[in-house]
Parts: sequence; structure tokens; C-alpha cells
Amino acid sequence: MARPPPAGAGLGERLAGNFEEMYLSTPEQENDNSPSPPTTPCPLPSELAPFREDINRHYERQVRQQQPLVYDKEFILDVEDTFTTIDILLYNERRQAYYRRPLDSIAHIFNPTFNPNPSKPSSFLLWGPPGIGKTTLIAKLLTEWNKCNVEVLRRYDLVFAIALSKVERTQSLVDLIFDQLAPEDDVNMKEVLTNHLRRSDRVLIILDGFDELEWQPDEDHDIIKLLRGRLFPHVSILVTTRPTCTSDVIKQMKPDTRVEVLGFSPDNAKKYISKFFEEQPTKRDELLEKIGSTLLHTGIFSAPILLLHVCLLWEDDKDLILSDKIFPLYNNVVDSLVRRYHAKDKNPVSEEDVQTLIHALERLAFECLLKEVTVFNQEDVKRHCGDQYMILVQIGLLKEQKSPSRTHPVVQYSFSHKTMQEYFAAQHLAEKLRTEDATKREMLQQYFPTARKVQMLGELLIFTCGKLGQNAKFVLHHLLKIHSTSDVQLVEEEFYNFFKTGKSKKDWTKDIKLDDFASPRDLTQNFAGQWNDYPQVLLTYQSYIELYLLCCYESGLTAQFAEQVFLRDSIQFSGASPRVYSVLSHMIEEESEKMKRMEHLRLVNTQNYVLGSTLEELHKLPGLTELNLRQSRLGRHLPKCTIPRRLELRFKYRRLTKMSEDNLAKAPALLAKKLRHLRSLKKLVISWNDLGPEDMKQQILPAIRALTDLEELFLSGNDLRGLGKDVADLVASLPKLKEFKVYFCQLTFEEIKKIASSLKEYCPDLTLFDCQLNPIQPDESIWVGDKELKKVKAVLGDKVSIPSG
Repeated sequence: MARPPPAGAGLGERLAGNFEEMYLSTPEQENDNSPSPPTTPCPLPSELAPFREDINRHYERQVRQQQPLVYDKEFILDVEDTFTTIDILLYNERRQAYYRRPLDSIAHIFNPTFNPNPSKPSSFLLWGPPGIGKTTLIAKLLTEWNKCNVEVLRRYDLVFAIALSKVERTQSLVDLIFDQLAPEDDVNMKEVLTNHLRRSDRVLIILDGFDELEWQPDEDHDIIKLLRGRLFPHVSILVTTRPTCTSDVIKQMKPDTRVEVLGFSPDNAKKYISKFFEEQPTKRDELLEKIGSTLLHTGIFSAPILLLHVCLLWEDDKDLILSDKIFPLYNNVVDSLVRRYHAKDKNPVSEEDVQTLIHALERLAFECLLKEVTVFNQEDVKRHCGDQYMILVQIGLLKEQKSPSRTHPVVQYSFSHKTMQEYFAAQHLAEKLRTEDATKREMLQQYFPTARKVQMLGELLIFTCGKLGQNAKFVLHHLLKIHSTSDVQLVEEEFYNFFKTGKSKKDWTKDIKLDDFASPRDLTQNFAGQWNDYPQVLLTYQSYIELYLLCCYESGLTAQFAEQVFLRDSIQFSGASPRVYSVLSHMIEEESEKMKRMEHLRLVNTQNYVLGSTLEELHKLPGLTELNLRQSRLGRHLPKCTIPRRLELRFKYRRLTKMSEDNLAKAPALLAKKLRHLRSLKKLVISWNDLGPEDMKQQILPAIRALTDLEELFLSGNDLRGLGKDVADLVASLPKLKEFKVYFCQLTFEEIKKIASSLKEYCPDLTLFDCQLNPIQPDESIWVGDKELKKVKAVLGDKVSIPSG
């Protein structure tokens, strides 16, 4: 059985690679009441110089060195050699304001270029799903600061990284700094540091893992006072958390800069695998072939920790069965760890004893997860697992934590990652739920009473449904019961209405109380889903539906989901996670009667091209009357003209995502191939997809000609340069057309007039023709205006609306 090589060779070199790739936007200045920074510089007191040197040594020894494999303590990687080409989005309070720019380091989020007021204390929020690489990014940041080779980090004389999972309620912030980072407790030094923190703006405090804080701090606790600017108001603050706690952080502070860690893109995952198997090209190619067409774009491999385990599993067993279900994958990981232990340990305990220990570990995981505890003291582990608990460490299921306190060191343990704790907790919960129905219902009501609580423990539920399989029907019934409550139904109604109108009819902070559905802050903050325009409360509803869908998929009961949720014969997602589109493709492939009756498919505002698997199954939805793929990354043709002022923000802040050229090249042809099967379509939207003239002429337009029942066709934002005659011929084959949009399509005024004449002759029911922001002459930046639009109006007549301005 293959074994990872020792530190400094083999796997370490295979995982070495470029730094993070970052996608940034210009943060918008906040209008808050933060205190002004000190008017004169506050140099580092000479008494603190030895203290800084101690912290430098601590980061060098404890942070820079990473142990990626829990079961192999001899395998150490330098954090600089860890391959973490992770996609990062940085954006501001305005959710539409972002653009993508590759930078060399996470440290560049501190660059004044991206902060409109660099003299103001900077506050940063960094979030991402479990296993995505947040803590590794912080380790790299600390290493770069320690080396003093990044100019933007030299503004900080001191950087304190506090692990919130190891914080006691009674500790002050200065106590925390000394407890976790200093070699000894020094009362005099604490006083010097406290005075310096009150005056200096050259200090960065990192609060890592806000979601792992094991207790709820009140407003007088130092952590909350720091976030609100009531304590040490001139320091900079960086907070990391899972997405479930972002609203809690924003409730306490207004971040100047917000960063979302997206994890590995499909291309980055390919690079990671290629690096891992650099000396085993056959295994590399076999793994890439196995996951390339079906799994790579599902998002399941976006978490670096999970992809590492997949590579290790494949190294042991190339016949490994891989799927886009999470539970079987974690099963394989745990089974592999146990096999490694029995194969390598000179005196292993029996398999029966190992299973007994694992069952005890499952209970520990569950009880602590409910209490939001992720780090366990030695006594608790021993109480749950008995005297042989160290076997679990040897297997790699538990890892010994570096002591949270340098001044009062204690032995503590944790799982290799929080998702592993959720996996084991789900094993225990699934066993508890194998009881009579009344007790099941009581337990579900106790653990998951509201939609908000369901989302907070979402990973636990997904793993539990995976364990229960088709016996999870009662869990899904509980989720349906929550979904059927009056408050959630009101949000659902608005979810579908908003898609049609683009406006929200309700003030969610006044019209209705939704505390059980989302936190009050969720209802007003719009930081999530930055690439789309949904109000946060509607995105919160969608995230609940996504979780519900993934629970159904893990348990093999997606047909039940379709019957219970898609009641409007509509499937609608905006900027959903990649796994959702993979699951949808499986649902369509099953060809249930409910799916066959679907009339509306709206999959818009995707971060990457993730619709390939869904497009492959479109021909199995013959009853579709609407297909909306607005801004779903189908093309790769960027504008080659001057951008109109009206669209400057759209293109300046639009995130253009790197993606596989091979897959992108196939997308237009795949869409065209499937469109020919959708003869019942009445509405087709493929706007803002970066489709170029070649794509449109050779693939898309010929396919649309076969859709003779079309009443609405939206092509805006794609490049139709030189295709005026083709478009005129197209509308001539669509006699039922009522609304036609070619907004910003590089059509000249002469071409627009030809199209208008064709519309007049062949589309008698036309009511709207939107041809704004097209050039008067080829390659000009003078756009058709009122004068030209009046001429178009004269061709089409008064009953046709011609938008302008």
C-alpha cells in the first residue's frame, strides 16, 4: 500500500505550486462612525521588541509547518510549499461591485489600491465553506508577514492570530494574545501592550473561526467590543468564518473588505491532481479521466482537504468508486484510514475494538457538535472513548491539537476537519433515529426546530440522510413540514415573483417576522450571492431549498423532492452551488413523471460554467415552455468595443471566471443540439453569456429557427457583429414572436432597420423590440439614440414598444 513520502520530498514537492489566485473589487467606503486614526505615528515600544521576536519564532515553528495527514506525524509540509491555488472573490457592500484580478498573495487584500481610505482602520471578513482553505490562507499570511518581504504587510508592527475555537469566556483580548502566542504570562508586558494597542494603527488582529466560538459573547466581551470599535479602535481586524455566521459577524462590524474563498475551480483541481501524481502519470491520467466528464464540475472537489483524501484513496486503489455524493466519499476515507492502521501498526487492536472506539467517537462528535464544540479536552475524549482513545489518533480519526495556551499548555484533540466531525456525528444521529416514529419526530423537532437551525446544521443533515438512505423519508418529511409553514411559503411566493418582476414587494424587516427562518441581519444584508441580484432573504430561502435537495439526493429520494417542492412546474436557481446543477441533471435523467411535466427551467447567474451535465439532459424535458440561462457562462467571447457608460459598472465589476477551454468550446454546440428538441418553448433567454458571432451564426441561431412557437427571445449582451441578415432571417421563422431583445449586441443601425422590417413583415403580434446600445456604424462608440429609435418605431408602428434611455 502506497505511503506518502517524508517531509521535503515526494508529496511535498508534488503539492508545491503557485500561490492563491485572487479576484478582487474596489471596496466601497463605509459611512460609519469609526474613530479617526491617531494623527501621529505610534512606533513599537522597545519593551515590545522581544515580545515580537517571540511571536515571530512561534509563527515560524508552529504555523509555517503543516501536518496535512493526521495519521503521519513525520509528514510535514512548509506552508509555502502547499499547493493552494484557491479562487478568492473580494467585494464590497454593493453586491454588484466586483471584478476579477489575479494577485500574487492573499496579502494584497491589504493593498491601499483596494481600500479607498487606507488611513482608516481596516476591517476584513473572510468566509468560505468547510475545508475550503481559510486557515491555510491565514497561515500563509502570517508567514509572509513574518518574512517581511511583502510591502503591504510592513504597515503592521504586530500581527496576532487568535484561534476562536480555543477561547474561554473569562479571557480578555490581551489575555488571549498572551495565552495563545506568548511564551509566558508577563503582567508588566501586558500593560505595555495594552497601552500600545489603544494608540497604534500598526497592529492586525486575526480572529480565526468565528463559527467555532463555543459560546455566545455578550456585548461587553472584548471580542464584541473589538469588532464594534469600542476596544483598541485603531487596530485592523480580520475575521474568518463559515458562511452560516457571516451575518453574525456583520451584525457586529462593518467590514471594509469582504472576501469569499471559493476553493478549487475545476482547472485548479486538475492542476492539484497533476501535481500530486507528477511521478505517477498513469494514475494521474486515469483519475482525471474518471472524474473529468462527470464529477469535476459538481463542486465536490472544491475543498482542498477532500481532494487530498481522494488522491490518497486513488493512490491505494484505482478501482475506487467515486461519485458526487458526499457520504460515500467520507466512508471511503474512514475505511482507508482504518485499513492503513491495521496494515502498518505492529500491534493493532482487533477490528471489533476499533469499531467500538469509532462508535464512542461518533457520540462525542454529535454531543459536541450540538454545543458547537470542535476542540475537546483530554478528559472528555477519555470519558467517551475509554483508555484506548489514542488508537483513534493513531488511525488518523482524531488529531492532537497544538496547545491553545503557551503559558498554560493542555492536551486537546479535534477531528482532522469539522466536516469529519459532522460525518461521525451523523453516524450517531442516524442510529438514534432508528426508533419508533413518535420518538423520531420528537428528536427532529428538538435538534432541527426551524429553517434557520436546519441551515446551521446543514452538513450534519446531509450526512445523516446519506447514512439512512431511503429510510430518510421521515427526515425529508420534517424538512417539508418546515418548508410548508406560512412564513416560509410567503418567502417562496416572493422568490418566484421576484424573478418575473425584479422587485421585492415586501420590507422583510417590517412586513413579517422571520426570526425562525433567518436572522434579522440576513434579511437586510446582501453580501452573499454577489454575482446575482436577489435580496438576501430570497437567497436564504434558496439555500434552504439547496440543502433540502442535497438531503434528498444523498438519500436517493430526489423524486420525492420534485413532487414536494417543484409545485409550480418550475425549477429556479440563481448562483447556486455547483452540486445543485449536478443533482438536477440526475433528476432530469431519471425521467420521473413530475420532471417530464416541468414547464419553466431558470438557471441563471452561475459563477462558472457548471451547466454541462444539465444541458446534456435537456432533451428529456419536452414540455418546457421557458428556458432561461441568463449569465450562465456559456461562451468565452468578451466585448471588443468601447463599453457604453450605462454598462461600465456591469463590465467593470463583472467577474470573468477562468474555466476549462475544452468545456467552454463545447457549450454553444451542446446548447444548440439540445434546443432542437424543445419544440414547445415559448420563452428563451440566453442574454449576457459572452457568446460570439461564430457561436451564434454556426450553432445558436440555426437551432433557434426550429423553435417556431417562440413568443419571447432575449439575446442581449452577446456579440452579433455582422449578423444582421442572419437575425432578420431568424425572426422571419418565428411568426408568434411578441418580445425580442438584442440590447448591446454590436448590431449596426442599418442591421437593426433590416431586423425591424423583418419583424414587421413576419411577426404580427410583436409588442416589444429592445435594440438599445448598438452602434450606428461598425466599430463606433456612437450608439443608436432617440433619432434612430424613432425611425425604428416608424417601421414597426405604435403598438410596438421601443425602449430608450
